[in-house]
Amino acid sequence: MKALFSIIFPVAISGFLLLQGSPSGRTLQQSGSVYPAEVKKVIESKCYGCHSINGKSQDAKDALMWDSLPGLQKGKIIATLDDMIEVLEEGTMPPAGILKKNPEMKLLSEEIKIMKSWAKTWADSLLK
Repeated sequence: MKALFSIIFPVAISGFLLLQGSPSGRTLQQSGSVYPAEVKKVIESKCYGCHSINGKSQDAKDALMWDSLPGLQKGKIIATLDDMIEVLEEGTMPPAGILKKNPEMKLLSEEIKIMKSWAKTWADSLLK
């Protein structure tokens, strides 16, 4: 019994520590300092359904995972924010197929403005 405990306990602790340190173990709520309330509201209502661990599209997950964004290297965050601004300006998110099924997911002009302003501000702060 003691031998079993000496094997299981360290493995369980290691797993817990790895999960705590991994970006996928984070949630949007835990990443709150980089996501102001108005940005969180847009992400949660319009973006998080696809760009999260529970999203159905692997392409969406590969493109952006909101929970892991704050944990990326500075250069990768800046590149992602630049891509985000471009996508917002082009109006290609959410994709047409999603909007056809869920027209309520369309980003409103005010939401686009909020997201672009936030992305530009964060990118600029990282460049300093």
